[in-house]
Amino acid sequence: MSAGHVWYVAYGSNLLRARFLTYVRGGPVPGSGRIQHGARDATDPLDDRPFRFELPLAFGRSVPGWGGAGVAFVDPARRVEGATMGRAWLLTVEQLADVWAQENGETVGPELDLAALVRDGSLDLGRGWYRRLVYLGELDGAPLATLTCDALPGLNAAGPGYLEVMGRGLMESWGSTASEAAEYLAGRDGNRGAVDVAALMDRLQGPPQLD
Repeated sequence: MSAGHVWYVAYGSNLLRARFLTYVRGGPVPGSGRIQHGARDATDPLDDRPFRFELPLAFGRSVPGWGGAGVAFVDPARRVEGATMGRAWLLTVEQLADVWAQENGETVGPELDLAALVRDGSLDLGRGWYRRLVYLGELDGAPLATLTCDALPGLNAAGPGYLEVMGRGLMESWGSTASEAAEYLAGRDGNRGAVDVAALMDRLQGPPQLD
């Protein structure tokens, strides 16, 4: 494996291949009405794997593109073994920089210093909701990293469209059943008591709605 590769660990809507590839190829984002410009290198990821990690998943903020509902973050200040089900995408370092840019409303990604990331455990890169790059270890000789906030925002439940994208991503990458995906998502901070598990299961068992 080239030294110029890194595993980007997704845990939110980027669990779903069709959604994540808009960050690489460009195009409309399923369920949100947004259009991404894509990466400078539009080559598909070399590989992807299910990957469980210890930063707890929570939902917060309010996003117009997802109906004003919350979106996924992981808490950089806490560690809980096996807390979050992610999907690791094998990218070039430049592609990860361009994913960072699109997550944070920028056009072109910054230079990423992977040696500093491994040494320090995280990097804060400019501004934006997902400005922090967090080191998660190594897989097959390449570093693993995820994007999140520098401090967990106020909690806000995710909407049905966003949860459907995440649920379908869990089913696609982990082989979860609709029931397993729905229970997992409904049990995270921000969603507890605010997500209709039965309705979400119905969405996941039926044809994609992604509204």
